[in-house]
Amino acid sequence: MPAASPAATEESPLAILFHISRFHIICIASVTSLTFGWLLTGRYVFLAPLVCALDWFLVNLMNRIADLVEDRINGVTGTAFVDRHARALTVASTVLLVGSFPALHLLAPALTIPRVAFQLIGLAYNYKVLPGRSGLTRFKETYFLKNTSSTVLFILSTLVYPAALAGWNVSLTRALWLAAFFFPLELTYEIIYDLRDVAGDRQEKVPTFPVVHGERASRRIVEALLVASGTAVVAGYLVGGLRFRELVLVGGVIQQAIYFEKKFASGFVQADCVFLTYLGAAQVASYDVWVALGLPLGAG
Repeated sequence: MPAASPAATEESPLAILFHISRFHIICIASVTSLTFGWLLTGRYVFLAPLVCALDWFLVNLMNRIADLVEDRINGVTGTAFVDRHARALTVASTVLLVGSFPALHLLAPALTIPRVAFQLIGLAYNYKVLPGRSGLTRFKETYFLKNTSSTVLFILSTLVYPAALAGWNVSLTRALWLAAFFFPLELTYEIIYDLRDVAGDRQEKVPTFPVVHGERASRRIVEALLVASGTAVVAGYLVGGLRFRELVLVGGVIQQAIYFEKKFASGFVQADCVFLTYLGAAQVASYDVWVALGLPLGAG
């Protein structure tokens, strides 16, 4: 994969921040949090996507700092800026993280425990638990946890955050079916991103599915996960755990499958992954537009 162009380092500070915070990930997480909040509670819990965006911003920024070596190899945009300002970015993200907890606890105390869980998983993903040689390996360097810990963060921020803000007054059955749908679907994003980064991950011995099992086997894993995700939605609807308004989420699975199969042969690059993420966010956002227009959602 070609290295990032020198022009990338000449962009405005806002554009650089846009790249290094992985705004596309923040976008899909926060929009999904808003939508799942509506499905769980029947109303929009607007604080959930705002806190979701903040927490993903912090985790993404810390990940960029921790992954400088792989990002250089993979030509990830904004890496030169992160390299030059790593210390300042570390201090700023730490101050924002620590300062956000008392402020948000006063505003929404129910979010504190889910946020602590989110940030601890994020820290364990990016950094060793203990410094030095005796330190435990970070999640990113641990097989299976590398590919699933980010998915757990999505479940926390998109389902648990709005449920907590609703005082946990939600249908547990519906929440579990939504998790059964979203967990395997989101995991396909993780593997697709790893297919993009396979060169750098292989060199750094990061045990992603594509590095451990190869790219062809990873394709089968993605396909199996998409089947599992779609099956969860249909099964949930058939047994009454989900309503028609959740059944239509299977469109996201179909969209993911079509794009994945189309792009796999040519190989994924950064632009493909970003586009796919925005495409998913746009589809979720279109659901909210449908709701805002008062269009039919089926019974229930």
